[in-house]
Amino acid sequence: MTKKTKARKHSSSIINELLNEVTPLEMEQTKVKMQLAVKIEDMLTIKGWSKSKLAELVGKNPSEITKWLSGTQNFTVDILTEIAYAFDINIYELLKPNSEQVIFRKRLVVKSSKSNQQINVSAQYVYPSDLSGGSVLTFQENQIAYSSNYTVSK
Repeated sequence: MTKKTKARKHSSSIINELLNEVTPLEMEQTKVKMQLAVKIEDMLTIKGWSKSKLAELVGKNPSEITKWLSGTQNFTVDILTEIAYAFDINIYELLKPNSEQVIFRKRLVVKSSKSNQQINVSAQYVYPSDLSGGSVLTFQENQIAYSSNYTVSK
């Protein structure tokens, strides 16, 4: 039997002092950079691409993609356009915040017993942002998605 421990709240005067030095604008800028990094990484997962594949498509070194995924990169409009073009999406989709929070992601491979074909399925368990209902499980394969919905009763 494993013992579950709860996260402890920790207070540090040094951390609080550093956080108080960060302006709200700087906090927002950092948040947006991190959200872009997550969106790019999610798109890589959905497409089943490696960082090298994306680097090849946008004409960059894989180390540049690693920097993008760190969440510290200050993107230009040109770079964002190249990324969106590589993923075959509109740049606005890249910048649009997610309305759902992914809480679990698993990649499944389904093999047919009658042939050597296999189907790759990317499954996401998501948590809706508004708690009123939404997509619980999403299967995606090459732009085709299936969602099962639920409603929260209070």
